[in-house]
Amino acid sequence: MRLKKIKIRNFRCYRNEFILTFEDLTCLIAKNDTGKSAVLEALDAFFNLDKLESDDRSSGVRNVDPIEIACFFDDIPTALLIDTDALVSPRNEYLLNENGELEIIKSFSGATPKCEHIFVNAHHPGVANLDDLFGLSVAQLRQRLQELNIPLEGVNRTIKSAMRHAIWSSVQPNALGLDERRLQIKDTIWKPLQNALPLYQLFRADRPSSDQDAEAQDPIKFAIREALASREAELQQIGVYVQQQVEEVTRMTIEKLREMDPALAGQLNPIFSSFNWSKVFSVSLTGDNEIPLNKRGSGVRRLFLVNFFRAKAEQLAKGRGVSEVILAIEEPETSQHPNNQLLLLEALVELSQSLSNQVVFTTHNPLLARKVNRDQVRFIERVDEDNRVVADNDVAASTRLRDTLGILPNHNVRVFVGVEGPNDIEFLNRISAILSLTENDILNLENEEKSGRLIYIPMGGSTLELWTNRLEGLELPEVHIMDRDNQPPAAPKYEDAANRVNARAPLCIAFTTNMREMENLIHVDAINEEFNIVLAATQPFDDVPTLVAELVHSASSPNPWADLDEDKKKKKESQAKRRLNRGAVSNMSSARLDQSDPNDEVRIWLRSIGRHLG
Repeated sequence: MRLKKIKIRNFRCYRNEFILTFEDLTCLIAKNDTGKSAVLEALDAFFNLDKLESDDRSSGVRNVDPIEIACFFDDIPTALLIDTDALVSPRNEYLLNENGELEIIKSFSGATPKCEHIFVNAHHPGVANLDDLFGLSVAQLRQRLQELNIPLEGVNRTIKSAMRHAIWSSVQPNALGLDERRLQIKDTIWKPLQNALPLYQLFRADRPSSDQDAEAQDPIKFAIREALASREAELQQIGVYVQQQVEEVTRMTIEKLREMDPALAGQLNPIFSSFNWSKVFSVSLTGDNEIPLNKRGSGVRRLFLVNFFRAKAEQLAKGRGVSEVILAIEEPETSQHPNNQLLLLEALVELSQSLSNQVVFTTHNPLLARKVNRDQVRFIERVDEDNRVVADNDVAASTRLRDTLGILPNHNVRVFVGVEGPNDIEFLNRISAILSLTENDILNLENEEKSGRLIYIPMGGSTLELWTNRLEGLELPEVHIMDRDNQPPAAPKYEDAANRVNARAPLCIAFTTNMREMENLIHVDAINEEFNIVLAATQPFDDVPTLVAELVHSASSPNPWADLDEDKKKKKESQAKRRLNRGAVSNMSSARLDQSDPNDEVRIWLRSIGRHLG
C-alpha cells in the first residue's frame, strides 16, 4: 500500500483545506513558518496518535469544529484482513473511493482534540438495508439476511464478509445506489485496517534532549527499555521472587538482632523501592578513541539517530506484519557537515527506491534540493494567514522556489554544470573519479563539488531557459550536457535550448550526447557485472534502463514483464537507472570507456569542465 495524498483541515496553519501529493521520495520546501513541519506532524497524527495538543487546532477554530486529516492510498492489496474472520477485497467490499483509492479520514474534536471519528470515504451502496453492513455484528447480519428473505444456501453465516456479499448480491448492481459516502469505521474495522497501513516513522529536527528522553540521549537505552517492556510479566515474576527471598533473609536478620538489641530491631522494617531493570544493563557505543556516542558532537548523534530510526521502522514493520514503511525526516542537513548531508540524502534516496518504502523530508539546503528530481519537489507557498498551496510545477513557481532557497551555498563557485537530473551527476562524478587516477587533465568532479567550486544544476531541458536566465547575471562559466533522446535524422530533443546556451559563448557551452543518453555510454561488461545478467551489446539508441530492468525482473520473478502495470515498470526502470549510474559506472575503466565511447565525448565534457577549475 502506498501513500498517495494527504488532505488537512483545521490543523495548525492549515485552517482551510490543503492537499499535498507524495512520490516514493518527496522533498518539502517552503519558507520558515509556512507549514513544512505541520505536514509531517499531520501524518504522524493520522498514523500514530489518538489525541492532539490544544494548540494543534488552527487559530480561530472552535472546539466543536473538527480537525480532519485524510490520507489516500493506492496500490491496494487484493485481500486484507479487516474482519477477524476472513480476508476480504477492499474493492469488492466497496471500501474504495471513485478513483480506486483507500481514503481514510481521522476527525479530532474537543478542547484537547481527541480522535472521535474515523471514516472511510467510499463509493458505497446507499440504499436502505445495504448501506450499514459494516456496523453490524454477525448476529445482526444473520437477522438482516432473514429480513430481506435472502436464500441462505451456500452462505457461510459465521463470516461477516460472506453475509455482506450475499446481501449486496441480492440486488442488481444498478440498484445498489452507489455514491461517495462516509462510513464510520472507528469501532468496527479500523484496528485491523490500521495494521495493514504502512508504518510511519517521524524524525524531527529538534528532538528533545532532556534526561527523561532516553531515545534522544542514547537510542541504545531506548532499545533496552523496549526489549524489557516485551518481557514485563516475566520480569515482574523475578522481582516478586527476589523480594520474597530478601524479605526472608531480612526477617531472620532482624530476629537475630532482637536477641541482642530489641529496641533497635523494633525500629527496622524492610522497604522495597520499585526496581528499575533498565539500569541493570549498560551498553555504550564507542569509537576507536573510546568516546561514547552521547559525548560526541550533535551532528554525529543526529546521524546515528536517523539511522537508528530507519532500523527501528523496519523492525516495527516486520513485527506488525507489513512491509511498507514511510520514513519522514525533518531537515536532514541539521548539524551535518556538507559531505554527510549528501551521504544521508543518498541513503534516503536509496531507501525510497525499495518497492516497500517511501521517504518524505524537508530542507532549506539548495544543494540537497538540487539532488532531487523536479517532480519529487513540493514547494509550499503561503497565500495568507489561513491558506497554503502547493505551487504548480511550472517556470514561475520554479523562479520563486530558487528565490526561497537561494542558488549558492557559498561563494567559491567556479563553474555551473547543467545536467538532466541526479543520475547524470552520479555518472559524471564516478567516471571522472576513475579517469582522474590515470589522466592528469581530468579532475575528480566529486571532490570539486564537495569543495564548492563546482555546482550541478539538474535542470532538464524544460527548465533550462529559466535557469540560464537566472545564472546569466552571475557571469560564471556554464557547461551544459543534454541527452539527445531522438534518433537521427530527428533533431536532438533540446536542440533549441542548447543553441540558446551556445549563443552566450565563450562563457557558456552546451553539449548534446551523440547517443540516446548517458547510460548508452556505459560498457556492457560493467552493466553485466553490476546486475549479474547477460545483456548483449547495446545500440546507441537502445533504452538501456528499460532493457536492464526487464532482464533483472525476468531473472527474479515468474511473472512476465508485459503483465506488470506501468507504475511498477516505471519504478523498476528507475531502480535500474539509479544502479546503472552508480554501481555499473563504478565498474568502468579507461579501457572500457575507450570501447563504449569511441568518439571520446565523455572526456571532452570533463576537460571542458576542468578548464574552468584549473
